[in-house]
Formats: sequence, C-alpha cells, structure tokens
Amino acid sequence: MILSEPPVQHPFTTMKVVWLSGLSDPATCALSAKQERFLDALDVPHESKIYWNFPYVPSTQAPREVPLWLASLRNAHQFISASRPAYRNAARRHWRALADSTDALFVITGSCGLEILNHCIDETDADRIVRVIALGPVARTRPNVPCTLVRGTNDPISKFYFPDCDVVLHGAGHMSYLDDPRVVQLVNQIVSEIVCSNTFPSSAPASICRSAS
Repeated sequence: MILSEPPVQHPFTTMKVVWLSGLSDPATCALSAKQERFLDALDVPHESKIYWNFPYVPSTQAPREVPLWLASLRNAHQFISASRPAYRNAARRHWRALADSTDALFVITGSCGLEILNHCIDETDADRIVRVIALGPVARTRPNVPCTLVRGTNDPISKFYFPDCDVVLHGAGHMSYLDDPRVVQLVNQIVSEIVCSNTFPSSAPASICRSAS
C-alpha cells in the first residue's frame, strides 16, 4: 500500500499547485501523460508544481494502462476507504508533509479526489489552502475551504453528488476535463486572480500577475 511509505519531505516554496485524484494504478503516484500535460499548461512557476499524484511519493514506475471498469472499481474503493481510520490517518501524514512545505496551496481535484481531500484537511489548513478547484467532483460534502466546483453537462456521476456547481461546462463528461481547453483557461484565471489579490499570503510571482493583466 503506497500510503504506508514514509511521507516525502518536500522543499519549501511560497506556493504549490497539486493534482489530487484517485489512483487508477494504486502502485504508483506517477501522473498520466494527460495529467502531466495539464500541469504543464498552467501558468505558474515550474517549481510550484508537484508532478505526482497523492500521496506524492516519487516512483520510477509509470502508471499502468488499465481498462475503464478496473479504474472505476479502484477509484470507488478509494472513495470508500477515505473515511476509514487507517486510510485517513496514513493519508493525513502525507498531506501534512505537503501542506507544511508552502504558504499557499492550490489543489486541483479530479473525481473522488475531493473526497480524499475532505478527510485529509483540518483546521490548520484554513489559511494555507487558497483554493480547491474540483473537476467532476465526487464527494459526500463540499470542503470547508474556498472551493470552486466544476461539472460538465455530460457528467451524471458528479451531478449525482453535486446537482448545483459553481461552473457548468456544456458538453464536458466525467473523463474529459483534462482535455478541455476551457478547464485550463478557468484554472489559470482563478489562480492568477487569487495570487495577484491581497489575499495571497506573500508576494505574487511576477509571471502570474503579468498573465492576469
């Protein structure tokens, strides 16, 4: 179980942008090619991006291609496990190692990633998590931190959990968010607006502020 690995000691950076979703291949935190391209397209400093999925344990093993039905079963298992004490306690150790390595944390979740996040965060994250952007959210509840819920009109899975979302994208389905240029544009817009506002806890990276102007 990858959660049993020791938490990573991340180098400190003023801000971090991370992806958090269920692991279709539970043996590795390596991102898929699609997830890597999505992070590459975000207009934030490279050193602020974490190119691993939760729990952010580096691995030389690339994620294995699995059929959709198996990926769905594994994500469903992680959704259910997220609230169980053993999983939650292990996950929180990894989460704290990440959260304590930055002043401002932007979390982009996919599907059941929001449920996993809900069981990791606590009151100490109230000021640290600047925004959660949940794509196709699948969770029992909305997190108690600033959050933007994004759902496509062709995503009945997310609609079951969140009939009302902050942003609704016409034609987007549960598996298509990372391929949709509107999603990259939306995330860049949200990040740039927050980073360049007075709510950011320290100086905003100049490159982001220029892109917002």
